[in-house]
Amino acid sequence: MGRITNNLLDLGVRAYNALVEWRRATPPDGPDPDIRAIRARARVGTDISSHLEALYVAGLAAHPRLIVELGVRGGESTFVFERLARRSGADLVSVDIVDCSTVSRYERWHWQQEDDVGLGRRFRSWCEARGLEPRVDVLFVDTSHLYDHTCAEIDAWFPHLSARAVAMFHDTNARKVFRRRDGTLGLGWNNHRGVVRALERVLGIRIDERRPLTCDAAGWHVEHDPTCNGLTILRRTGDGQVP
Repeated sequence: MGRITNNLLDLGVRAYNALVEWRRATPPDGPDPDIRAIRARARVGTDISSHLEALYVAGLAAHPRLIVELGVRGGESTFVFERLARRSGADLVSVDIVDCSTVSRYERWHWQQEDDVGLGRRFRSWCEARGLEPRVDVLFVDTSHLYDHTCAEIDAWFPHLSARAVAMFHDTNARKVFRRRDGTLGLGWNNHRGVVRALERVLGIRIDERRPLTCDAAGWHVEHDPTCNGLTILRRTGDGQVP
């Protein structure tokens, strides 16, 4: 019965999206070649497509020298971060527990297949062995989406963040059915507020993940966008206290 219900839900979402896509206008291209490429990529609806441009813009503002991406999968965020890294002259470190070694050919891409918490705990020595400065300017987290694992990631990686760091978390509003910015729908899953609860623990605030939020908390400027499974961006405003 559950399988039949999921199939019917999938068919309903596909029919709705076909109607939306038939009626929607093509978004304008920007003058920046990276923005044009990212917008073109985002036209193919995924669980993160509505946030690709935001990842680039927020990362660029940090003037990064080192970018760390936790969670690669099909390379949607990697597509953005390799352009950000090339524009900034930065190194890009990507980590996943499955083999994603063919996702990027950026010459300063450092691929690591392992549990990201383990790498975070030994990141300083890992960087020293590769001649990298272990100060992370852009951190992106898009892995298991579970509360305990996200807390462990924050504990392992936040001590490596630089004074100008930006930390971005996807799936802070995970839903079985989610809406993209262009009006189309996608099928996801309910992670029982795993990621957003972990951020509430760090920030000491309550977040209504269904609504946009802009505030300052615990040394961070917080921006939360509930669209497309949710993206929450933290920018340092002061000490940026960590747990």
